Amino acid sequence: MSLRLLHITDSHLYHDPTRVLKGVCTHDSFAAIIADAYRRFPAVDAVILGGDMAQDEQAATYRMLDSMLPHWQAPVMITPGNHAALEHLYGELIPALKAHTGYRDHVQGRHWQIIALNSHQAGHVAGRLPETELARLQQLLSASATTHALIALHHHPIPISSRWMDAIGLENRDELWNIIRRHPQVRALLCGHIHQPLDVMHDGVRVLASPSTCVQFIPCSDTFELAALSPGYRWLDLLPDGVISTGIHRITGIFQSGITRWRPDTLYSCASFIFPVGEELQNSRQRLFLVHITTRQGEVGACLV
Repeated sequence: MSLRLLHITDSHLYHDPTRVLKGVCTHDSFAAIIADAYRRFPAVDAVILGGDMAQDEQAATYRMLDSMLPHWQAPVMITPGNHAALEHLYGELIPALKAHTGYRDHVQGRHWQIIALNSHQAGHVAGRLPETELARLQQLLSASATTHALIALHHHPIPISSRWMDAIGLENRDELWNIIRRHPQVRALLCGHIHQPLDVMHDGVRVLASPSTCVQFIPCSDTFELAALSPGYRWLDLLPDGVISTGIHRITGIFQSGITRWRPDTLYSCASFIFPVGEELQNSRQRLFLVHITTRQGEVGACLV
């Protein structure tokens, strides 16, 4: 039997639900994402909340986050990021999750295990896996050598051809990959942080990243730039044979304002993107050609050419 996961990340919530980040009300965009995810996927086996869930790192924000989650009959996993107050996360959010849907940092199934890691590094934007997390990872992989494994963390564990983002990725990624190379049952790493989809192979392991539930970043950019894309999240089906079926859903009706620069050349050369029906490419000053497509999951969209 397959396992179905949701990855919802980089929500950047404030305790004030009216606060806006780069033109997006993060509360409203997160609420829309959660509603869409629950409507499409009412039955899941785990929900992974990526890092940077609370932009202001306030206890009240973590309490609000818990109150906004629907009652999935599944554990919630967390991969803390750079925007994280661990005392509030462990003191407020995790106890609340345990009282409601449940909380786990490791899920063991018949065919798969899912391991959530903490790459938060106090006082730094870049991430780092402490020795305790690396040792835990080693122990879990060694104890279940014949079970497929998915490792989730916040900071991206490989370079993504984006100079500014790669400077704030996972600092000790070589230590992580040294462990992974000793355990061929690892099928995928799943991260957030980069506010954009990613699906590539690295050393025979699939590396996936998910869009933010609020603002989106332009891929393959040397400097910080926003992408004119709607918020989204990732779903994953982990199949018994080790194959992963996955896709991105984006919502409509929420769009970053103030986007004045569009780079179709970069988007086209670096990645392919799906634009939901009804989403407008606002404020674009260059001519774009859209080819409408239907994905294997039946999602109608369009890609830049």
